Amino acid sequence: MASALLPGCRRISKRTLKDTEGRSFEAECDRNGTCKLKQVAGPEAPADKPALALSSEARLVGVCNVSQGGTAAPGDCRAIECSTDTDCPPALGEKDGTCVNHLCISPTGEQGVADAVMMCLAGTGLGRTKPSQVGLYAMALNCGNPCVVPKPCRQP
Repeated sequence: MASALLPGCRRISKRTLKDTEGRSFEAECDRNGTCKLKQVAGPEAPADKPALALSSEARLVGVCNVSQGGTAAPGDCRAIECSTDTDCPPALGEKDGTCVNHLCISPTGEQGVADAVMMCLAGTGLGRTKPSQVGLYAMALNCGNPCVVPKPCRQP
């Protein structure tokens, strides 16, 4: 009987996450807000940043490519898109995440530079150094205080 209760006690949820670049990820998330990610579709990660991490540095939740043992940088993160709360990774202590305007958000987060970067680079591919990305990235970094996502960029 005890073994039948173990899976429920762990409170692990499995879901598929999708980012603005058309990538899909299998996510196993616990109620502590920790998720293990595995990319299952879409453009391959850069060779120097093969690991995946979730970022909720500001208001948006994104998937980031990071070097082994490295930390996420906003230019290497892309926002997670959603239709419902179940499409988002769970926040600490919650069953599901929060979906607003088709983007996963951290309900307690405030819009910041990381959000502007993810919105400005949405749909441009991975990285931040392609000619089509450089100007958008620079605008995002200078979003002001409080941060306002620049007009040419996707709006959250």
